[in-house]
Amino acid sequence: MNDTYKILIVDDEFEIREGLNSFYWERFQFQAIGLAANGKQALDLMQRNDVDVVITDIKMPVMDGIELSREISIHYPHVKIVILSGYKEFSYARDALQAGVSEYLLKPVDLKNLSESMMKLKLQMDAERQSSQKLQSYANQLANSLPAARDHFFQSLVEAPLPEYHEAKEKMSLLEIEMNASYYCCAAVKLETKEQQDGNAPDSTMMNKAHTILERHLDAGQCHSYALRKKAGELIVFLNLNGTSVPPRRSLSLLFEQIIVSIEHETGCRSIIGLGDVYQSLLSFPDSYKQARSVMERNIFLERGGLFLWDSAEGQLLERKDYPYPHETKLLDAVLEGNLDSSLLHFQQFWNSCGLDAEQAEHAHVHRYLMPLFTMLERRLDLHGASFESIASLSMPFIEFVEQFQTLSQLKTALDRLISDITLHIKKLNDVVQTTSHSAVHQVKKYIEEHCSEKITLNQMAELVYLNPSYFSIQFKKETGINFIDYLKNCRMEKAKELLRRIDLKVYEIGEIVGYQDRKYFATTFKSYTKLTPLEYRQSFITY
Repeated sequence: MNDTYKILIVDDEFEIREGLNSFYWERFQFQAIGLAANGKQALDLMQRNDVDVVITDIKMPVMDGIELSREISIHYPHVKIVILSGYKEFSYARDALQAGVSEYLLKPVDLKNLSESMMKLKLQMDAERQSSQKLQSYANQLANSLPAARDHFFQSLVEAPLPEYHEAKEKMSLLEIEMNASYYCCAAVKLETKEQQDGNAPDSTMMNKAHTILERHLDAGQCHSYALRKKAGELIVFLNLNGTSVPPRRSLSLLFEQIIVSIEHETGCRSIIGLGDVYQSLLSFPDSYKQARSVMERNIFLERGGLFLWDSAEGQLLERKDYPYPHETKLLDAVLEGNLDSSLLHFQQFWNSCGLDAEQAEHAHVHRYLMPLFTMLERRLDLHGASFESIASLSMPFIEFVEQFQTLSQLKTALDRLISDITLHIKKLNDVVQTTSHSAVHQVKKYIEEHCSEKITLNQMAELVYLNPSYFSIQFKKETGINFIDYLKNCRMEKAKELLRRIDLKVYEIGEIVGYQDRKYFATTFKSYTKLTPLEYRQSFITY
């Protein structure tokens, strides 16, 4: 490698400083860029200059070499330290090595020993730099692929079969998508130019401008969003916001009224925007999108611009309106944990929240809620190494099981029995591997600590410890108190806090080190975790 490494020389004796400064550093691809008489001067110089190696004496006024080495190890850990000292006592060498020193040479310095030490140091730094460049190249490739991967995720969310809740959350974590607020909604946006009657749709420049306007207003309104391009002139906007004194749908309406005005003013395009209902689960995005697109298309046909809200009184567009995803998730977790009491409790809550406790409920109403629930349960059982057929001799389609009962009370009794049988069977499976779960969780926690900069998935970790993903997820939460995704995030945030106490790394570099390629996502996640931005947190620790 041809890069030159920069050296700072620190010694309280003028002759030694100048003598070292005149050494033929260029032969080893080093360059002396500064001289200091003590550790305090050295730190001041390091704040203003890039330094790769510090060569320092031990005994100096104001701040000695050992204290300087400790400060460098904390704030500039990439910098290599070479100690030059006339003190032969072991305690000095021991303290120096504990302070992160790379080389320890005795005065008077033998030029041959110095040359050998610097060549050894250069080879080590070359290897580290090459490794860092490879990692950066990989990070850049990953960052470049994120937009396309996010598009695919949101496309599948409204078109493919719905994922299980934990699966969707894990994908969002891997893709660095920030949507952890309380309310979820979709908007369908159509842009039309004044010349559109001649067949001219908005070009890519117009669409980029409109996209920027959307992001600007939604960010200002503290609404997390993601816009997905559809066919010419159309966007799907996925929205996520917290509740305030203003109801969420009203808050979104006010934001989009401003967006419509800004788009027309800045691009000359007319906007037709449909806004779906607001839900409390990200798995309701398909419902909200269908509503938004329906009302948007209707008003394109009527040749009207503006904002149009889905009115549920106009008709039942959806198969699953107000589907109780939170109760579904709790029920599935309880079943796969083998907890019988919790399983029956959460199934009762699911049943009640769907309005299935009324005997007059029609078959279509029953199917609308039970089919998705048991389809998702079948998927979870499959991940757990089980199935309805192996546990209860029950074959799909599940609708045939439902329709054999004459009343809802008979169906409810049969479903309680089915859920009990499944839960008890799963408990037996869990008990077989219970003894290995503690060490497995400990092994995964250690792996996360050592590899937090990498993309880590629950499936990878389950495979690492030879457990099926569903069971591992449950045992991990039981032992740590939080789910796998949140534990991984917390580890990364604690590592980021540690790195931010140093001043040699930029904030975006720290984000990449702890596994985040998207700078905005890292900053948002960090603030959510600490209540401070990364820069605010760093400033609270800088002491000089």
